Amino acid sequence: MLFRAAAGPGRRGILRGDEPMETRPIRVDDALQELTQHGTTDFPFSMDEQVVSDPGCLNIRHWHVEVQILRMIKGDALFETPSGRFLLREGEGIFLNSGVLHEVVSTSDPESRYLCANFKPGLIAGSEGNAITRDYILPITENAELAVIPLRSEPWHRAILDTLLEMGTVWNNRAYGYELALKECLCRIWRILAENNRTETERTAPTTFSDQQRVRMLKQFIHTNYMHRVTLDAIAGAAHISRGECCRVFQRTDQISPFSYLRTYRIHQAGKLLLYTNLPISEIAFQTGFESSSYFIACFKKEMHCTPLEYRRSRYEKPSGAAGQMEVPR
Repeated sequence: MLFRAAAGPGRRGILRGDEPMETRPIRVDDALQELTQHGTTDFPFSMDEQVVSDPGCLNIRHWHVEVQILRMIKGDALFETPSGRFLLREGEGIFLNSGVLHEVVSTSDPESRYLCANFKPGLIAGSEGNAITRDYILPITENAELAVIPLRSEPWHRAILDTLLEMGTVWNNRAYGYELALKECLCRIWRILAENNRTETERTAPTTFSDQQRVRMLKQFIHTNYMHRVTLDAIAGAAHISRGECCRVFQRTDQISPFSYLRTYRIHQAGKLLLYTNLPISEIAFQTGFESSSYFIACFKKEMHCTPLEYRRSRYEKPSGAAGQMEVPR
């Protein structure tokens, strides 16, 4: 059975009947976030069948806000994540939490393929702030220990993987009420996850996935716009959060303020211009977003314990003492 959201040249998809469909490769932006929309705003859910060896699938490192659960339905594939590498064979699968970087790096069978479901956990909970969200959704999505869960031979693993196949049939047929049937399956899967990972969910994670995801967006905005005038409203808007929450996210993840991060990043960029160009100090200050040369020099000296001119001289003489290497903001 083929649950494929797209088919390449010469293939025919059967997602809705047997009409030919365009190939939908994994596309990412500069922050490696997948650009594909999974479902709609009123039903954020999609299912795909991916052929691992397709150029639009293999070796594309990416992340997405949706949770992903997948099952190998033919062949094998090696998945790489920050939590490690996982070789999945036919019938095995994996749970990938929201915001987790991942990619398929190899397969021994060019016909290998997997079935995956992509969804926002809010589809299960319904509304924010309710008991389901508080007691069952957030303890999983915001737990670093549950970033990746390989699904192999444990009975509860098999129950999730079998439910995924059931969902594939529902998605493929699209009979009346299929959304309710899919939500029922998702609730079943989430209950299984919660019951079998209760020890992990009852621990407090130092940094949540939600914070990691948000701060990645906030930093990407700063990296793209540091040379312009940047306001707290603009930074917060990059992650669609309030100014207060923006400050709290930076404090929780990096123990600094958004403007401290911005200033450090600007100084880092200025340092590269000092070392590798002959631009005047005033021009470097302007190009890196500082309002005046005097303010730039004061910030640079406070951060680097040397003046911009002294730092530039390090091109020609071995740096010593305070004028050492610059730590690159992450």
